[in-house]
Amino acid sequence: MIGSGTVPVQGTCDVDAIAAATLACPAVAGLHEGGARAVATYLPGRRVVGVRVEDHRVLVSVVLASSSSVLTLETQVRGALAPHVESRQVDVHVADLQTAGDLREEGDGDAPAE
Repeated sequence: MIGSGTVPVQGTCDVDAIAAATLACPAVAGLHEGGARAVATYLPGRRVVGVRVEDHRVLVSVVLASSSSVLTLETQVRGALAPHVESRQVDVHVADLQTAGDLREEGDGDAPAE
């Protein structure tokens, strides 16, 4: 997608900063690739999953932390991204929910061996 002139839209925003700011929100358990239409930014040699910058909006696709509400998530993410998106609208897509089982699985790696 091309923005004004010949500068690719993602070239006008720091997608790594957007991803980091999103992940720093307590209500976000992780970034997610999305569904049938992948949410990602393609850069030379790599891609940033969960962030797509368009002409008039930034879309982030996330996993909602188990103890958080969607309203809390939306407020945290939009506030965190405001300094990084210029005048673009921020859309937050909840692609998955972190469950108590997910938390137990994450904790299993830290458990001492018996």
